[in-house]
Amino acid sequence: MTAAIAKNDPALDTQEHCIDLPGESVRCWVGHDKKKLSVVLRKHRDILFDIALENGKSYTIEATESDFYDAVAKKIIYVARHARVTFKDGEKMHVWVGRGFRGALLLKCDGKLMSRVEPNEWDKHLHGADPKEKPAPIIITLGCPKSASKPAPMSASKDEQSLHVHEASKEHAPPAVLEWFADGGESLHLDTENIVTRNWILSQLGAVAGYTMDNHTWVRELVGVKFYLQKVVHKSGPKVYLVFNGNNKLREIISASRYGLQNTKMMRLTGGAGSAKQAWVGAKNAAEDAVTVFAKEEGKMVLKGGGLAVLFTVGMDIAEWYHDYSEIGPDGKRKKDLGFLFAKVGTDLIKAGIVAALTTAVVSLGFTALAAFGVTVAAPVIAVVVGTIAVSIVLCFALEKIDKAIGRAVGEADTTSWLAKKFRSASQFLAKATKDPIYEPYLDRIMF
Repeated sequence: MTAAIAKNDPALDTQEHCIDLPGESVRCWVGHDKKKLSVVLRKHRDILFDIALENGKSYTIEATESDFYDAVAKKIIYVARHARVTFKDGEKMHVWVGRGFRGALLLKCDGKLMSRVEPNEWDKHLHGADPKEKPAPIIITLGCPKSASKPAPMSASKDEQSLHVHEASKEHAPPAVLEWFADGGESLHLDTENIVTRNWILSQLGAVAGYTMDNHTWVRELVGVKFYLQKVVHKSGPKVYLVFNGNNKLREIISASRYGLQNTKMMRLTGGAGSAKQAWVGAKNAAEDAVTVFAKEEGKMVLKGGGLAVLFTVGMDIAEWYHDYSEIGPDGKRKKDLGFLFAKVGTDLIKAGIVAALTTAVVSLGFTALAAFGVTVAAPVIAVVVGTIAVSIVLCFALEKIDKAIGRAVGEADTTSWLAKKFRSASQFLAKATKDPIYEPYLDRIMF
């Protein structure tokens, strides 16, 4: 009886072949023992581009290696034909990619690259053979507030951050410690904008600790050492030197008695003073170091204090967010959702890079000005260290004030709240566009 059923089972006569995109050509050989071919469409990954920079421009999306699908026009965009999709500022562009997508999607404006989206680099999850398994969606949001008189400083550098957030749980954390950090976001009422909080002060102390950790080798050698600027006229032209007092033979890092202002060893001390190119490199490196936890230096991996300081700030962000996430408002919804956390962490990462770059630029400008005016007064190196830290704190406070001002211009408390709304809007659009029940658990966790 069993043999007869198996013999007549049509599944035994059918060969199954999977494709990734609708309309994709089928290239396979039907086995000699098969009579039929069944083509199965695997679940795709949704990628949504939500660009609203209020510039009236158009944007294009193209791929580097694999084809992708235009969910709006309902057609495959073939990479071999150098095809691309175009959409206008303020429109949402929804595309699909297969789980085996290779390379990247390039978002461009006027031929210039704005963002490089690498789905399988950002999401390292290995999918199984089940074609019903759905890859997580990716939302790319770039925006500029309409009512702000000037673009936010953060919009000048569009850095992509890959963020994985796991729902917090009090079960594995000391309640007293969690509560202490969660309550640390309350204003201390020391300024009119209510910027200064206990966690903000801790964040500044963390930044100081990170700076000390990254620069302790040369700072330790130059404690108690004074320097002055010396201008020497060579045949090739004038050159400015940093001259240090004390016995240079006792030092390992700063082993000479004087260095040119543009010497690479002086970059961390002077911020790249001496030339516009070197100042730019110094600011760029400072911005990268501010959000890097591990970096390769002198052939080995080292732990970066700036990156650890940012992780500490992100940890406090999560604690503050969880405090509000755990509370239910009068409307029956949570006070803050995951979209708010994404926006908060993202803006804090960008702010850290901006503050580090601007601090380095200010220090560089200061040394350049001293060299230009020929100042020769001896000053302790530790004064430069303290001054750098002070400039960083002042710039951080100023950036928070700008953030608040932009928030008021668009009717929100700050840019974080505005971005959180953008995330929710994009998620709602994705839910309506796909009409896929697999998104229901995801949307329940993102939007409340």
